[in-house]
Amino acid sequence: MQRIVRATGLVSLAALLVAGTAVRAQNSTSSAPGALPAPSDRRLEDYEPVGGRIGSFFIFPSAEARLEYDDNILALPDNGAGDFELTARGAVKIRSVWQRHSIEADAYIQQSFHERFTTEDTLQGGARVQGRLDVDRDTSVRMVASLDALAEDRANITSAAQAREPTRFRRADVLLSGARDFGRLQLIGDAQVVLLDFDDAVTASGAVLDQSFRNSVYTRGSLQGLIELSPRVSGLVRGQIDRLNYTENAASTFDRDTTGYAIEAGARVELTNLLFGELRAGILHRSIDDPGTKGLTGLSFGANLTWNITPLTTLRLFADRQVEEGGSQLVSGNIRSQARLEAEHELLRNLLLEARAGFARIDTVGQIDTSADEYNLMVGGTWKVNRNLRVFARADRFQRFADEGFFREFTRNRVSVGVRLEF
Repeated sequence: MQRIVRATGLVSLAALLVAGTAVRAQNSTSSAPGALPAPSDRRLEDYEPVGGRIGSFFIFPSAEARLEYDDNILALPDNGAGDFELTARGAVKIRSVWQRHSIEADAYIQQSFHERFTTEDTLQGGARVQGRLDVDRDTSVRMVASLDALAEDRANITSAAQAREPTRFRRADVLLSGARDFGRLQLIGDAQVVLLDFDDAVTASGAVLDQSFRNSVYTRGSLQGLIELSPRVSGLVRGQIDRLNYTENAASTFDRDTTGYAIEAGARVELTNLLFGELRAGILHRSIDDPGTKGLTGLSFGANLTWNITPLTTLRLFADRQVEEGGSQLVSGNIRSQARLEAEHELLRNLLLEARAGFARIDTVGQIDTSADEYNLMVGGTWKVNRNLRVFARADRFQRFADEGFFREFTRNRVSVGVRLEF
């Protein structure tokens, strides 16, 4: 435990430095309370950080320390070993307070320390900026851009199981969207580009595991139309086309690049002030550039529903079907069909309890036809002690079952506690 104790001292020092900077920047102006319905979205005036004002911007620094026990730290099928992990995270957010338009930026850095498996120690960081331009009363344009240097979670279905350390990679993401109201008709369009760049991994014996075949560029464009059918129901039609291009395809005889589209119809509803959201379904198709490999045609769907059972309890349902990078030279990608049910309950004004149950079905697209099922359960809580201090705890269980040996089967249980300082 000596590494954990030393790391805890570093976390405490970092938190004090962030706190000192924040206190000097604070003034007496507080953010306006929000009006979102879910307990986790509510802003409690007495428990919200004040931030520091710099001209037309507010700055919100934060520091977090989390201690976690993972009973299968390497996500192995058999004989998984447990370990303690201490994660320290520092972040800062800057937000404009203009009457029109908005811009927000945030950055973070995160270091993990492990007691036994020190090869799992990782340093990660990233930054994001987003802005909204209000062209006129009926037209707005939004852009989000992010850049992250990450370490791949051992539980990821694409993770290299033989790697001595978590695989490092960089992710760049740019999203541009626009919305226009025409009375009862609203049009929403967006375009997105995501770049992934992986470092090579190394086995315990020192052999290099080439990961360059995973480098990819994903581009997507979509257009959605909403027409008001009644004050509480709007019909929707959505179309999307996307392309997944692997930049290192030359190393393989199998051309893994794919193009896909989805066409969906559905409704956006507000049955009462307590039950609202969106449902849609349609057809999804993916074709593979390799002439000898069959593509996929199937169901496309999406759901995002919120039910405020009482003013203190909220249920949320999320579901969708999407494409992801495949992690193998034998497949062009995976189709992930997933659903998640979340519950939140405000036990006390400043004490929030939460639970989540999730399921995902992963199907390969390419030269191998196989699948895997993933299950996840989580319970936790967050205590807002005052404006600046949050204490939280989580417990979760993750299981994966696969049809055959292509995907790794394993079970993982984790318990964590942590503190977060926000200013």
